[in-house]
Amino acid sequence: MTASHDKIIAEYRDADFNRRLHMYLQFPHLRSTFILMDQNDQNTDLSAGFKFRRNSLAAQLSVILCSAAGCLKKLFGLAAP
Repeated sequence: MTASHDKIIAEYRDADFNRRLHMYLQFPHLRSTFILMDQNDQNTDLSAGFKFRRNSLAAQLSVILCSAAGCLKKLFGLAAP
């Protein structure tokens, strides 16, 4: 990886959810790396005995994008009431 990729990955690691979401959408070529980082973070949290479970970024994105698509369908009358 290049130095710029390393810098982006380090920034992603320290970012909050909103920033991570923006970075995930902004850098599609690094999405697989971001997902692996989220999965590793989740596994580390679970192995350390934390009760708090954070959903992976991919799962959160899925909910956000599906919700937005559902809202647009209802807005334009494409979905049955």
